[in-house]
Amino acid sequence: MAALGTMTVVVEAAQPSGSLITAEQAAKLGREVGAVPGRVTSRVARGTNALLAEGAGVIRDAQDVLDRMVGVGAGTVHRDGPALDEELVQLLHAVADGASTPGAAAVAVGVAAAEAAVGLARLELLGYLRADPAGRYERTSIRAPEATTLKP
Repeated sequence: MAALGTMTVVVEAAQPSGSLITAEQAAKLGREVGAVPGRVTSRVARGTNALLAEGAGVIRDAQDVLDRMVGVGAGTVHRDGPALDEELVQLLHAVADGASTPGAAAVAVGVAAAEAAVGLARLELLGYLRADPAGRYERTSIRAPEATTLKP
């Protein structure tokens, strides 16, 4: 696998893992290696975080891969999602600012926890958020359309 591409990107890897072996082979072949950072407490992120500590490129989204492969600004990835009402935009911003649970998001935007939970679930179904097994939410790379973003 390492020989097939110009760059190898590791998304999750425990230590030890086949993904780390592939990344090592890619480096030996002179291929660029990138890794998606993970939570420091996550067992399946130990390998990717170790790759980053060893000098692998930080990959946050597809744009980072394009920047490394064809040069900064040479290509741009825009994945706009469907339009959102203002309450959903506020919840989206709250999660981006660190409110990762329904309770925290509810406090951040001033709505009931049940209402926030429904909104977060809608945002997840629309692809704007993803939830981990513990029910914490985080942003995806899908952007809210310009017309639906809040003004500063």
